[in-house]
Amino acid sequence: MKKLLIPALLVIIILSSCGGETPTPTPSTSSKKISEIYYEFEEHNYISNDNGQTWNEYDSEYTDKELRERWTWDGDKLYSIENYSQFIYDDLSLNFTYENGLVSEIDAPAINERIICYYDNDKLSRIYFTSDNKSSEAWDFVYSGNKIIRIDKVDIPEYFTITWDGNNISMIKCFGSDVCIIEASYTYDNKPNPYHGSDALLALAIIKADFALMSSNNITSERINYLFPILDPDGDYYTYTYQYTNNYPTLKTQIEEVVLQHPELDYLSKHISAKRYYINYLED
Repeated sequence: MKKLLIPALLVIIILSSCGGETPTPTPSTSSKKISEIYYEFEEHNYISNDNGQTWNEYDSEYTDKELRERWTWDGDKLYSIENYSQFIYDDLSLNFTYENGLVSEIDAPAINERIICYYDNDKLSRIYFTSDNKSSEAWDFVYSGNKIIRIDKVDIPEYFTITWDGNNISMIKCFGSDVCIIEASYTYDNKPNPYHGSDALLALAIIKADFALMSSNNITSERINYLFPILDPDGDYYTYTYQYTNNYPTLKTQIEEVVLQHPELDYLSKHISAKRYYINYLED
């Protein structure tokens, strides 16, 4: 799904890790099934002329709470996600096809794109992205035990390495021609991650270009460093807070705060944004 993933490639390049030997994990499967996700956003911009002692807000933006995704299940199998505004297109649906109990294809019929999945001993080994029925890209997966530790782009000198801490991804790195371009590190809570656990959700983590969704727990912080071609070790930093019901997150809030120095103009600027995701589940 090149149109789904390549815009997300910047995000994917932003999300990366370094491989190493890891112990065979204890499988963990989410017992909750997401039914709907709602989204809202707000941001505030400030300026300071006294080195941050006082801040004056000069701009703000809000969006109303809106339905972002509706998930459809048949037993333990995720069959479709109706998407209302997350990717490039509104009203985009993802449909999951199964073969021998595993996801074989993920289709976006509105834009005639799909992912074809291949397996080795029930482990996802390769995926093909097609657009207008033509192959556009392929990725191969390398495992240690049951954990993906590397993703190689076929016929392209780019790859990702993934470092695990227990059942959570601690770092992801993106390489181009063996040069580390970007790396991201993560911390987590101790509550179950509803995206974790099934073949379909693994594929979804890849579609969303958010590999950390493969972790057992929920992200509490994400630090992204840009290393090449321009070194920016400060990068981006996000924090995440949650509200839980029966240990599962029902509200996820992503916070970003950025303070910039403008020495030639003798002032500071500050940007604070909050993205909130309200998660509903099917009844047990």
